Amino acid sequence: MHIYQGVEQLKQELPSSVVTIGNFDGVHLGHQQLIENVVREARYFGVPSVVYTFHPHPVKVLHPEKPTYRMFDLRDQQEQFEQRGVEYVIIEEFTREFSKLTPQDFLDRYIVGRLHPKTLVVGHDFSFGADRAGNIPYLEKYCAQKGIRLIIIPPFQLGGTVVSSTLIREKLKNGEVEKANELLGRTYYVRGHVQKGFQRGRTIGVPTANIHPDVEFIPRLGVYCTLTKIGAHLHPSVTNIGVNPTFEENGKNPVKIETHLFDFDAQLYGMEVEVYLLHFIRDEMKFSGIDELKKYIQKDMEETRRYFREHPQAR
Repeated sequence: MHIYQGVEQLKQELPSSVVTIGNFDGVHLGHQQLIENVVREARYFGVPSVVYTFHPHPVKVLHPEKPTYRMFDLRDQQEQFEQRGVEYVIIEEFTREFSKLTPQDFLDRYIVGRLHPKTLVVGHDFSFGADRAGNIPYLEKYCAQKGIRLIIIPPFQLGGTVVSSTLIREKLKNGEVEKANELLGRTYYVRGHVQKGFQRGRTIGVPTANIHPDVEFIPRLGVYCTLTKIGAHLHPSVTNIGVNPTFEENGKNPVKIETHLFDFDAQLYGMEVEVYLLHFIRDEMKFSGIDELKKYIQKDMEETRRYFREHPQAR
């Protein structure tokens, strides 16, 4: 898969292609359906499949007062595209100046002028250009004039619910991990490098890997049944996402991910790991001291072991 930081980085224009345009935050079931259409159409015509996306998220540029955080890092997005057979990914830098392009200027200069799409595939709610003036009716007229085949993907529904990144983030914020994973079509995870912490867990017999996540979005603070991926292997684990209120330092503790891997005793400092969230156990709590903390940790471990006994397929 070829990745370009902006269409101008293409050494030469593509003579033909099948293109989709969007943010694709989370690459959820709806996005997956759209991408499958792009790849299938491209293979049918024997031309490259192209995903044209943006960074940073347009809302962060146009409405910085609105908190908009990607669920996964950009590397995950690229991994998902590659797994689904996409050949070209173009990540355009989204700026205020870029946002002022008219729909026609954007299409003429960035899409048609460089990628020469035979087919354009977009979601039902796609809009673009200054003041979002480029809507589906505009696109239908433009494509008809240019002789471009236009495929509009209807909203993807699961059990009567329209799948969206906003809904998935809401489910994760509510601790509804199973529902979020169902809407994603894959298991939500956080990724980061293991760093040295205060080693409190080791002193009470429950060593943890301390991870600082690589993304801004954080799900509900609390304790989870998890699987931790180290290299190619998945290990049952129990994970706390939070600020350690029991050992709070002036209320300014950063959010950390602390994961205890069952039946595992190897050095992980500096390694990158992925922690997959399977089930929410409880909210983060402030304890009266070490003894109460140890009691709850034991309960969390028992709950996690029971979860894996009752859900052996999760492993």
